[in-house]
Order: sequence, then C-alpha cells, then structure tokens
Amino acid sequence: MRRPLHLRTSGFTLIELLLTVSLVLMLLGAVVYNFSSAGNGARLNEGAGQVEALFRFARAHAESTGKQVRILFPEAESGDSAEMLAAEAPGATVRVTWEADPVGAPGVFEDLSEAATYVRSISDLVSVQTVQPEGQVAEGVGDSAMVAPGSDAPEGSVSEAPRSPFSVVTFYPDGTGDSVEVVLASRDEEDVRRFTVRLTGLTGNIRRQVAAEVNATETEPPAPATEAAAEAGK
Repeated sequence: MRRPLHLRTSGFTLIELLLTVSLVLMLLGAVVYNFSSAGNGARLNEGAGQVEALFRFARAHAESTGKQVRILFPEAESGDSAEMLAAEAPGATVRVTWEADPVGAPGVFEDLSEAATYVRSISDLVSVQTVQPEGQVAEGVGDSAMVAPGSDAPEGSVSEAPRSPFSVVTFYPDGTGDSVEVVLASRDEEDVRRFTVRLTGLTGNIRRQVAAEVNATETEPPAPATEAAAEAGK
C-alpha cells in the first residue's frame, strides 16, 4: 500500500546540505579573521602600554633607590654600539640598567633584574623605529655612561660606550629624566600602524598617539623654488 502523501517524511537534498555547510564555513572564517585582526592590533596597543609602564617603573625605581636607571634601545643604535648591544641582548627591543654602586663604582651600570618582565614583554610585542628628543632633553646624557677611569667593572656589568643620547633614556634620583619620543611598530607585519610614546622627563608625563604615515608627509616642491627656476630659464 502506498503511504499517504501527507505522511511522507521530508528531508534535505545533497545540494541544500552542501550550501548550508559552505555558509557555515564562510561565517566561521569571517569570525576567525576578525578575532585574528583584533588580536594583531592589540599587540601594538599592549606593547605601547608596556613601554609606558616601563618608563613609570624606571622613574619610580630611580627615585626610591637614589640611583640612576637607564633604558637602552638597541634598535635605535648604529655602528659599533649596535653590534655590542645586539651581542649582549640579542632580539631585545629595550634593555634596562642601573648604577648599582655610584660611590664604589661610579658610571658602572648593571642589568636591572626587576625589569626583566617588562623587557621580555616589550621585545615580544613591538620594535623601536626611532628615538628622538621631546622638548628640552636633560643635560649630561651620555656623559656618565662611561666607566670611570681606573675602575674595574664587576662581572655582569655593562661597560657602556659613548652613544647617541637619544638611544638611552636616563632617570635620575630626583625623579626627573630625559625627554624623548619613541616610535613603536608591531612585531606583526600585517599591522602597519605606528605609535608615538612621548615622555616629558621633568614631570614624568607620558602621552601616546598614532604616528602619521610616512607617505602622508610627502609634499610637492615649494612653489617659490619652481617660480625661481622658471625665471632663471627665461
């Protein structure tokens, strides 16, 4: 006997199943891509935040211990100093040192172990593009980076060679420090943004903003020069 038409079970055809699976996969791919993009963008944000936190930590540590603290930027170096820092701290975006014994060993700086967490986190998240002065830079930067003549540097200390004052940020026991602008880039190649972290050494104020793209700053030759060239060609 034939079953009544209204009692027949309905189901999905193969084409309908394939279309449903394809739509689900497309939706899942879109969700994964959005989460991945958000995660990549968060790396630069987190890295900039860690740099700000390191500045505050170094300032507070120098003030509380009465000893200078320095943040070195190996990627902002050039020449022999860059090779030296790369060998001492391979792959590091920053390096933090302090003058552990300013009386017995003035000018001798050692790695500050308390800052190791900041160093690892920043090095994993961002790289340093440039380090430039911000406002009035504190005097004496780079002068005390030299080891005092005749003093023997203890094992594990940093015998710093003369370098650009803007590859080193120094924080002093009186709570002041150098004023700099640090341009950061994400370790993720897909994130093309740049963050500028500005530190005002006198007050310790820190500001962060998105840096303008290089291509956006390109301008045409100035009109007066063009008119002068035209007059000269007549």
